[in-house]
Amino acid sequence: MGASAMTNQPTYFISYVDINGTALVQSNNVQGSLNGTSAVSMLTGTSDQLKVSQIDIFNTDTVAQTITVEMVISGTARQLYQATLQPKESLHYIDTSNGWFRTTTNGSQGVELTTNPVDVQIFNTSGNKTWTKPTSFSPTWVTVICVGAGGGGGAGGSGTSGTNTNGGAGGGGGAYNVKTFRASNLAASVSLTVGAGGAGGTGVNNAIGTVGSNGTGSMFGSNSVSTAYMYAGGGGGGGGGQITATLNSGGGGGGWGSDGTQGSTSSTSAGGGNGTSGAANTSGTGGQGATTSSTVGYGEYGGGGGGGATNAAATVGGQGSLWGAGGGGAGGGIKAALTYTQPGNGGASGSLTNGSAGNVAGNGGISGAAGAATPGLAGGGAATGAASVTTVAGSGGGGGGSTQSVLTGMAGGAGSFPGGGGGGGGATFATGGLNSGAGGAGGDGCVWVFCW
Repeated sequence: MGASAMTNQPTYFISYVDINGTALVQSNNVQGSLNGTSAVSMLTGTSDQLKVSQIDIFNTDTVAQTITVEMVISGTARQLYQATLQPKESLHYIDTSNGWFRTTTNGSQGVELTTNPVDVQIFNTSGNKTWTKPTSFSPTWVTVICVGAGGGGGAGGSGTSGTNTNGGAGGGGGAYNVKTFRASNLAASVSLTVGAGGAGGTGVNNAIGTVGSNGTGSMFGSNSVSTAYMYAGGGGGGGGGQITATLNSGGGGGGWGSDGTQGSTSSTSAGGGNGTSGAANTSGTGGQGATTSSTVGYGEYGGGGGGGATNAAATVGGQGSLWGAGGGGAGGGIKAALTYTQPGNGGASGSLTNGSAGNVAGNGGISGAAGAATPGLAGGGAATGAASVTTVAGSGGGGGGSTQSVLTGMAGGAGSFPGGGGGGGGATFATGGLNSGAGGAGGDGCVWVFCW
């Protein structure tokens, strides 16, 4: 029992058949009472085979009690079933039925219950970990979900007054991968790795923005990509904000075979490379990091590409993914004529649309009014799970707003857990000696293991 009895100890009844080889020795039954949190041996085995035909446990107490039924073999306890019984409710097992079932206080039969419990182990902290196969029951199947970590957003540029200065580009989202294994094919313990979100680029003064760091991949089966049973790549970091150049590119989304690559601060380079699928004819390719609004960087199971920052009328939002995490939106820039380019929204998981189209991901920050010394607002990171109720992966953070003169550029929003790419930081002018906005951090990855 999970607790001491309040008034009366629950009672039990067991019917069994004693078989020696192929000969029937006897049929018999035992009954008795439980004893609070102390284990009670309801039926002790002999050298013969005991075939249990019926188990009944009746909660005679005045409060609910959690009952655990175990079978001990060679000193190792294996859980058969656990149930919470309200006062006057009973738990039953009959070998001719489909398993365990419960009867209510009026004697009517409740929902029939499965005989196999489920074991869930959640790994949300980055680093090398170990999954241990449960020993309280004999599992048949193991399903594993891996999400790679998001790349950090690039920092905004910091130029002199009268120059085109771009915000930082968004980081790529992490890939989503799910596989089911036969439990008998897995060892008693299996190594795994949870990916770490990439750091956002640090703000700068009178310089091109710092590139965001790449997120790392999550895997199950080992701590090495080449030997892991499955892999979900991390997103690439977003490029830092350019000065005078046309654009800087977002980080690529992670794939099943590799991580997305880092975006560039060069106006002539393509966006960060997408993570590869890892196998022919699969859908685990990450999205290409964006350079302009025409770049399609969506993923299916791979992560969405990060948004690219331009000195056009508006920067580019992060790219979405059907199952992978969304990429971060680009930070706002400042044009030579002292007008602002608006930052981009983060891309959403569960969607194949650009973040600037208004996905329910991190909203881009609002740039300061043109010609006025008013600060922009920090990019809005998506709340965990806000992107879609149908997917596991997180959304990209929004880009930070840009500012002028004596104000620090605003930071990009952090990518949401798990795997969202960080938003790019907002640009600023170096006149006041303050830094541009830092890029938002990418969301950490995860590994979830379900065993039944």
